[in-house]
Amino acid sequence: MDGHRTGPEPARMQIYGTERAGDRDRAFIVRCVGGIVRVGLTFVPDPADATLPAGFRVTLTGIERYRRSADFFDPPHTARVTLTGPSAAALVRGSVIVEAG
Repeated sequence: MDGHRTGPEPARMQIYGTERAGDRDRAFIVRCVGGIVRVGLTFVPDPADATLPAGFRVTLTGIERYRRSADFFDPPHTARVTLTGPSAAALVRGSVIVEAG
């Protein structure tokens, strides 16, 4: 995937909690609240979420559902995802991010 939209509705996730943190990537429990979330997509702040800093940008590098790797998931499902990029540290419970268009 190249980070471009994959359908009519952009992928959108809400952060429920942090699972693990590394230098450049972090694992989160998230809920898909729109579109189809896929590995390889790039995410930016949802326009309605003013809690994230300017220039925020992360790439989804992994999805795990039921202890198995997955390529995608959709609403209203939850998953453990790995987000890569220095901006990932800014995500907190309740943050909403959307697929970059």
